[in-house]
Amino acid sequence: MTPIVNGIKRQYGRQIKVSIANMDQPNGKALAKQYGVVGTPTILLLDSAGNQVNSLRGAFPVAMVEQAVQELLAQE
Repeated sequence: MTPIVNGIKRQYGRQIKVSIANMDQPNGKALAKQYGVVGTPTILLLDSAGNQVNSLRGAFPVAMVEQAVQELLAQE
């Protein structure tokens, strides 16, 4: 999933903040608990206030991630 996330970061990085949380690190575990993430890969889409507006769980094509990002941008 890292190549997909990095591609999204390159394409949309000026419009959105893209972060990767490592579940093996304490801060990654804390974020997973905060947002109710129970498995990986999981992509969370948050609005500018930090509220979760969408999530993608499991393996999915890059087109699905791009569509979710575009929907998020349309809401902002």
